[in-house]
Amino acid sequence: MRMRVLERQNEVRIELSRVAGRQDSVLAALTACQRSCTCTGGLGSPTAALSVRARGDEMQVRLRPTQGQQLDVGEIYRCLRRSLVERERPLAASTP
Repeated sequence: MRMRVLERQNEVRIELSRVAGRQDSVLAALTACQRSCTCTGGLGSPTAALSVRARGDEMQVRLRPTQGQQLDVGEIYRCLRRSLVERERPLAASTP
């Protein structure tokens, strides 16, 4: 799975590719990050509107803060990385 987190104008885009069959785990990770993020400006920010588009092997998530608020791109990336990438590593490392 590949993940890019981009900031464009007044929104944050999370682009995921190679997610075939793992869309549910991506959505679960987004939900977990929303619940566990205690920082201001992360996915847990009550001021962010979230939309998700999925097509085939790709997903795109858009976060839009309310007027005058900012999202922390670095914190969003770190939270999703912990939930999606680092969580999967032990399983991949144990495979011969």
